[in-house]
Amino acid sequence: MQPRTQDSSPPAELRAIKWFTLTHAAGLLAFGLLMGGFFWYLHHVMEEQQRQTLYRDIEWAQQSIRLGLREHQDEIAGSAVDWALARRGPPAPARDFLARHPDLAYLAFVGPEREVRWLIAARGVPSVAMRTPGTRLEDSAGYGSFHEARDERRPLYTAPFLGDENEVLVELHTPVLREGVFAGMLVAGYSLRRILTVYLSPEVRERYQVSLTDQGGNELVSSSPRRIHEANLSYELPLDPPGRGVRLRAFVFDSRPRLLERSLMLAVIGLSVASAISLALLWRHARRRLTAEAERDRLFRLSGDLMCVIDAAGRFSRVNPAFSTLFGPLAERRSLTDLAHPHDRQAVARALLKAAERRPEGADIEARFEHPQGWRWLQWSLRGDPEGSTGHVYGVAHDVTSRKSTETALAAETSFRQAMEDSMLTGMRAFDMEGRVIYVNRAFCEMTGYPRDELVGRTAPYPYWPADDHEAQYANLDRILGGRAPSSGFEVRIQRRDGSLFDARMYVSPLVDRDRRQTGWMSSITDITEPKRIREALASAHERFTTVLDELDAAIWVLPDAPGALEPLFTNHAFRAIFGDDAEVAAALAGAAAGQPDGQPCEVAHAASGRWFEVRSRGIRWVDARQARMLMASDVTRRHAAEDRQREQEEKLGLTSRLVTMGEMASSLAHELNQPLTAIANYCMGLSARIRNRQRSGQPPEPDETLEALGKTAAQAERAGMVIRRIREFVKRSEPERRPCEAAAIIDETLGLAEIEARKHGIRIAVELAPALPTLLADPILVEQVLLNLIRNALEAMQDQRRRELQVSVSRRADWVEFAVSDTGPGLSAEAAAKLFEPFFTTKQEGMGMGLNICRSIVESHQGRLWTEPAPGGGCVFRFTLPVPGEAELARAA
Repeated sequence: MQPRTQDSSPPAELRAIKWFTLTHAAGLLAFGLLMGGFFWYLHHVMEEQQRQTLYRDIEWAQQSIRLGLREHQDEIAGSAVDWALARRGPPAPARDFLARHPDLAYLAFVGPEREVRWLIAARGVPSVAMRTPGTRLEDSAGYGSFHEARDERRPLYTAPFLGDENEVLVELHTPVLREGVFAGMLVAGYSLRRILTVYLSPEVRERYQVSLTDQGGNELVSSSPRRIHEANLSYELPLDPPGRGVRLRAFVFDSRPRLLERSLMLAVIGLSVASAISLALLWRHARRRLTAEAERDRLFRLSGDLMCVIDAAGRFSRVNPAFSTLFGPLAERRSLTDLAHPHDRQAVARALLKAAERRPEGADIEARFEHPQGWRWLQWSLRGDPEGSTGHVYGVAHDVTSRKSTETALAAETSFRQAMEDSMLTGMRAFDMEGRVIYVNRAFCEMTGYPRDELVGRTAPYPYWPADDHEAQYANLDRILGGRAPSSGFEVRIQRRDGSLFDARMYVSPLVDRDRRQTGWMSSITDITEPKRIREALASAHERFTTVLDELDAAIWVLPDAPGALEPLFTNHAFRAIFGDDAEVAAALAGAAAGQPDGQPCEVAHAASGRWFEVRSRGIRWVDARQARMLMASDVTRRHAAEDRQREQEEKLGLTSRLVTMGEMASSLAHELNQPLTAIANYCMGLSARIRNRQRSGQPPEPDETLEALGKTAAQAERAGMVIRRIREFVKRSEPERRPCEAAAIIDETLGLAEIEARKHGIRIAVELAPALPTLLADPILVEQVLLNLIRNALEAMQDQRRRELQVSVSRRADWVEFAVSDTGPGLSAEAAAKLFEPFFTTKQEGMGMGLNICRSIVESHQGRLWTEPAPGGGCVFRFTLPVPGEAELARAA
């Protein structure tokens, strides 16, 4: 082997060193560039993560404040009426509400006129001068919001304003409505500083300077007094409620991770030497870990059971898709205890604490959890990480709602059957095919006085058999075991443990299992001692009642309350004596009374006997629980005849009254007739003289003059004829007849006679008719008689008065037409007014005292009312009313 020459060795080594140096330099350069890019990228990623964290934290804080204020608003709105209208100052629930919510500074109630009625200040709030009880709401923020909330009838927040001790406040004005009427305003004062303190988590306060600003961006309150450079990372959101331009702004305390960058630089320089050596090992180890992690992640994603990781605060760190499928996409933002049923939350919280203790057995629990379609039962298996230090809890849950529902239904069914069995008043007993007792219920034990353990397993003779009745009891048992027991049951006697006996009725049926195989006999026993005694008492009472009904003079019968039922269920002796056994008569009388309310009488004529009966009907329940009608017919033939005679006398009395009225008006009527008759005579004499004069002079008569005289003569004759017609119609005897008539026509006919008397006394009658008066259903002659009598009384009452005014008016009052006759006479004393309508009482020297009594009878026969009252200016007013008929009544009368 030959030694290497000098000429050739140095260039080879230099080339090796050169390549090594270049390679090393290139590696260092590449590594430096890679690290620089990595640092830039890391800085960018960290800054972006910090920005996203800022956005998420501040949005979470915004949601916390908004949800908290909305919950307060809903609770205040629900309790506002009870708090505000408390009679003894601020109610205890309002104080409790204030104590439970530290962000509230005070609660006050302001009356409808903006006066502060009461105030509750929170602990630590020394005074609220602007809302002191007795003061008025005059500040601009409170005044405007008060009126705006009152007008819009909904809660509103005020704009931020400065309170005592430079405290920045906002108020929630909630209108209080009582039966739809504004009763005041419930004012809740919020401290913006307290809102930040209550709703910002410690992590948020440590990371950011959070402040509330107004519309102009001016800071109202801040979570930290430190001054933050405006170049720092920040985020701003509107905050509604309270709205009014209030915004939530946050600055990151330090957005420059210098220490982190230096630490990473030193770590990279220190680890760069070992990176090449460990790269292969790390790559191989990472490959294995990634493969295992992929398998676990696939199991995590594809599992039908719920899997989740819960942090130390009880929130979900990670959940699998099955979790979101069951609870919904937003459920992972809530804690496990929040998703639990309110009754199960304490148990879930205890299970989480037990699992967090890292015991090997962990914690297992079944509880109800919220679901979009209702509550679901989940079986949770919770385990802590025994090797970790994060405090995480790993949970797996299986939906057991179906099993739980089945268990609950089974338990409910069992409880229901047990309760039904224990609540039955009927004794139940079961025995096998050999007659051995296999079951008794509580009612059977209470009936016999024997406990259950002394009866179950016994065979005949049973201890509750009477000692002197074994033969009959054995016969009954043989019938039962032989399947010959009647389905309607049979009576037995049972002896209690104390020796007393009672009667019972026993029903027996086969006892079959679910395979439809008979395994014994089931009997039900009912104590009929009391029903038997009642039945015997009812039979005796029925006999007495029948005896009483048979002694009555009135006919009584009972018919089934069903269409076409003719055969009476019961008739008394009087019915059989009057009507015999004629079922059609009973049905006809019942049909006549069918349209009347229960107990209301109906008069029916019996054609066969020519007698009148007053029939009353009432619905009853018959002895067999059927609906029936009991009818009673009383003979009212004599009363009916007496009423007919009385009606005839009243008609004669009315006619006599009209004749008397005409007799009293005879002189006035004669004078009224004398005037047209005199005029007729004068016209005839003048016309005759004019015709004779023209005949003497040889001139023919003038037709115009003759026609004019004859026309005036005809007018006076018509005037006299009108007076005579009215007198004849007024006094003629006719049957009372109600027919459609107009109030105006009645007034015109009455005034045609009344004005004759009025002119005699020198009195003018004023008439006032309301427009659109309805048609009446009345006898116009009788109504005219009432009006004429009242007008004549008024004329006579004003004879000696200086002021004599008579007014007749007609108006409508709801369903009545009211006639009024008002005078200016001396009026009536209280004693005279009380006796005015009594027969034979009169205030006139020559009166009989029957006129007003007859008038009242006429008005009341028309279902109206007649009364008197003092006139406002002196004198008296007589009023009477007539009902307004319906269209059906008018159609029937037409």
